[in-house]
Amino acid sequence: MHRLQSLRTFCLNHSRGGVSAPVLCTKPRHRKDTLVQKRAVGSIAQEARKETADNEFKATIGLELHAQLAASQKLFSAASAQWNEPPNTNVCAIDAGLPGALPQLNPRCVELAARAILAFGGRVQQRSSFDRKHYFYADQPLGYQITQQHYPIGRGGYIQLGPTDGLNYSKRVHIHQLQLEQDTAKSIHGVYPGYVLVDLNRAGVALIEIVSDPDIETAIEASTYVRKMQTLLRHIGVSNCNMEEGSLRCDVNVSVYRIGEDRLSGARCELKNLNSLKTIRGAIGAEIARQTEIIRKGGYVEQETRGYDARCDKTYPLRSKETAPDYRYMPEPDVPEIHLSQDWIERVQSALPEMPEMTLARVRLQYSLTQEDVATMLNEPGCLAFFEESVQGRDPKRVSSWITSEIFGQLSYRNQKLIDSPLTVQQFAQILDSISTDLITSAQAKQLLIAFMDGEKRHVSDLIKAHGWEVIGDESRLQGIAEDLLEKHPKEVAGYLKGQTRRLNFFVGKLMQLTKGQAKPQEANRIIRKLLESKR
Repeated sequence: MHRLQSLRTFCLNHSRGGVSAPVLCTKPRHRKDTLVQKRAVGSIAQEARKETADNEFKATIGLELHAQLAASQKLFSAASAQWNEPPNTNVCAIDAGLPGALPQLNPRCVELAARAILAFGGRVQQRSSFDRKHYFYADQPLGYQITQQHYPIGRGGYIQLGPTDGLNYSKRVHIHQLQLEQDTAKSIHGVYPGYVLVDLNRAGVALIEIVSDPDIETAIEASTYVRKMQTLLRHIGVSNCNMEEGSLRCDVNVSVYRIGEDRLSGARCELKNLNSLKTIRGAIGAEIARQTEIIRKGGYVEQETRGYDARCDKTYPLRSKETAPDYRYMPEPDVPEIHLSQDWIERVQSALPEMPEMTLARVRLQYSLTQEDVATMLNEPGCLAFFEESVQGRDPKRVSSWITSEIFGQLSYRNQKLIDSPLTVQQFAQILDSISTDLITSAQAKQLLIAFMDGEKRHVSDLIKAHGWEVIGDESRLQGIAEDLLEKHPKEVAGYLKGQTRRLNFFVGKLMQLTKGQAKPQEANRIIRKLLESKR
């Protein structure tokens, strides 16, 4: 607690549904932080800009991805890792940095980190250890972060980019290392003017930091790498990687050099707080342009940490870049080394699912689907399994089309993930079967989908009966309605006979209106066309 006494703090009762929770408050550490929070990330002004000013310069780019692990408990405590609950409710003495509270390593986090490095084709270190990275901010209650700077759990591996990812060439991005570390608390801006609220729920949540080699040269390559990493980590169940929630965060190191010189000769600037693929592309493009202009004018690019303002498409300084000695790394004395046997590593390896690229090729070949549709389903957690269960005995293209258009459209509207939706495979299959057997029309099927995604539990047949949605399949009945329509609208009939073919749509619409959408549009079209042609 002594570490918190030097802060200018006070407690507030933050009430939600009758539950009160204390929230620490401190003065903001950077005035820029508050400014950035207030600015909504707008459209990137020059997304298609030339990524280097001309052929004289090139860029080297390295990424540091921080992904929250899909573990139920934190890295060094038994507190729940659900950080988005009421403030300061999932906190224990270890997370708050109280004296005498000793961290205990969560073995589930070790397993998830090992899964990740093995999925990249890297190697799990049989011996790894933790270090203390010292820096003091309000969102770091210990006054240091427990991480793996010198002996990380994983090294090596790579991510292969190419035409299947949207590039028209191949690119291999190597992984330098993968390390376990604890997350910081969450700073909340704008609630009380002049203060930043600190929610400790996120403090101590397990992260993996994935550090790439500086193999990337353009903003498009960087965003493609992040998107592919996001898909892979979701696919193997390591992290949900939702950038909008902060469970995947990205820091980018950019340096520009003159072609013909050492590619690592330029000073490196780190870009922080990049929270979307679009922002990553915009920030890198803006920073490359800024450094190129400085070098061209004979200036020197200073090493520093910068933020990105999407509104004006510029980067701005946050602080001078810290170096390793600034963090005063030291071995973590309270957490023992991790020792892993080769048998344990092999068991983790054998439990990995089929990798996304192999899955993409298999599903395309097996179901004759487009690469775009398969890639779209792969990028949504749980979607491919949902598809492969739903497709049994059904047309793969129809199933894929319904998932990528109708279901994804509803998920987007509801700001929801498929795995969190109440829609089941059985309900979706009932909808598809009802269409294929002409029990309902496509329009009615979409209404059923909405009902199921709203939580409806009744069987499709019960819902069809309750809403009176049975398709009218009696041709004589439809013909009688159509004949009555033609008799009541002689002007439109005459127009059709004179070549005004759009009159046909008028009659089909009227018939669908009279049958309350229970007639099949194709059948209505056929019957009315036949009756009109008989009048020639």
